[in-house]
Amino acid sequence: MNQFLLLVPLLFSIGIGLAYAEPIDATVAEVLEFDDYYAIVKLSWNQDKSVSQYEMGCVSCFPNISETTTENSIVLNDLISIGENPTILLYIIAYDFEDAMINAEQIFIELN
Repeated sequence: MNQFLLLVPLLFSIGIGLAYAEPIDATVAEVLEFDDYYAIVKLSWNQDKSVSQYEMGCVSCFPNISETTTENSIVLNDLISIGENPTILLYIIAYDFEDAMINAEQIFIELN
């Protein structure tokens, strides 16, 4: 029985990692300009000290784009929606100081 009591804290500490606040929270996406072809979109989110860099891009644009920043906002230029539907799918990925992905978010934006 005593061995079990010693094993429980060890298993509990191994099974539970560090708790982090959401590194990407309160995301705001703004269409700054859209001329029926090209779009300029500003993304902003909360600042988090556990994040070393953010990667963001567009997977439904032509061409696909990907940019990185250490700031908590970015302006993506010359976004072109694939197809006739003026909706784009953006993503933001947060990386910690060991370059491990700690959070990701997808954002759908109607351009018109």
